[in-house]
Amino acid sequence: MTQHRFYAVGLLMVGCGLLSGCSGASNDYVPPPPPTVTTAKPIQQSLTLFLEQNGQTEPVEAAEVRSRVSGFVQEILFEPGQRVQTGDELYKIEPDTYRAIQKSAAAAVEAAKAAVAVAEAAQATAEAEVKNVTSQYDREKRLFDSNAGSQSALDAAEAARDSALAQRQAAAANVEAEKAKQLQADAELAQAELDLEYTTVRAPIEGRVTKTEVKLGNLVQVGTPLATVVDQREIFANFSLSDQQLLELMDNMPIDQDRRNTPQEWSKIAVYLQRDTTKKEFLTGRLNYVDQEGIEQSTGTFSLRAVFDNADRQLLPGMFVMIRLPIQTIESALLIPERAVARSPMGQFVLVVGEDNRVERREVVLGQRLDGWVLVEEGLDRGESFVLEGLQRARPGSEVAPTEIELSTEGSPILQASLTASGSTTDESPNE
Repeated sequence: MTQHRFYAVGLLMVGCGLLSGCSGASNDYVPPPPPTVTTAKPIQQSLTLFLEQNGQTEPVEAAEVRSRVSGFVQEILFEPGQRVQTGDELYKIEPDTYRAIQKSAAAAVEAAKAAVAVAEAAQATAEAEVKNVTSQYDREKRLFDSNAGSQSALDAAEAARDSALAQRQAAAANVEAEKAKQLQADAELAQAELDLEYTTVRAPIEGRVTKTEVKLGNLVQVGTPLATVVDQREIFANFSLSDQQLLELMDNMPIDQDRRNTPQEWSKIAVYLQRDTTKKEFLTGRLNYVDQEGIEQSTGTFSLRAVFDNADRQLLPGMFVMIRLPIQTIESALLIPERAVARSPMGQFVLVVGEDNRVERREVVLGQRLDGWVLVEEGLDRGESFVLEGLQRARPGSEVAPTEIELSTEGSPILQASLTASGSTTDESPNE
């Protein structure tokens, strides 16, 4: 019993000793390390500013194929979507019927030619008869004047002469009538040959043909739509500018001011087209038409059209696209990623990290946004570092642990194009 009591007292003393040692530890506050952020300096480069508008594409050439004769469709000589050349055969419309009409018209022409020949022969006979009776009349007239002939003989010769003259006039009129019939027969033959030619419906332009609007064996009339041939090797993009945008474009057109409204000068303006706003790919084209009627009064807009090469068929008619027109080049523009800009009811700002790694809120004036980048017009200097990643961890006046990275616009085709753009006369494509 005594041993158990001694053992319990010993454990109690050891426990007290341990507790006594714990009570001697320090409870001072250790602040957490500064939050880590990613910083960068603005990029300074030459930058071309753009006007942006939505546009819609249409083919440069699209020809509707229609029937030019009536009849039953006997052959369809293409597959939908097939590429055809100008003059390729597309349909056959009952050629046998028109071939028979053509042969009949050709026979009528030959008959008319024969009738003209007969009439001309009759005219020649009448002319010879006129010469003969005129000679007889002249003979009787001389005899009568010399008292060697009779009045009755002279009167008979004169009557024969007048009759021959009338027959000659009638023969000449008959020749003209037969020639007129021949001309009519020639015209009918020409129409018959033309109709026979039209029984073979041909492609009016080069391009791809749509599906047929009529089926084999259907009866078609003159003017019945059959199909459409679309040439998509080049494509138009139609778009509009507001009156203010138009003035801005005209004020910055690097062209001959005395010839600014000529098609040749407008065509010098490069146009960039973005098919898919989720992809940073641009096609380069040229303005080829501006509205000659001026600004549309009801909408206050000015219509323009650009043409783009479409040999690889990246564009289809009817697509909605983004159009960009270069208007101004800034030689030393400051650019930062748009995601570095924060917004508040007071305006837009960036968080600048100073030499002491403390954060400062800096109000900024921003310009045009291009492909995730934004132009800084006021509020930030070239050599200053701003917070790019970790905005939610940085607080104005607090200290941060920055890791600085170097920015590049190489991933932005339109900004890379700005490096080589010279106003609106650049030939560089944003894809290059």
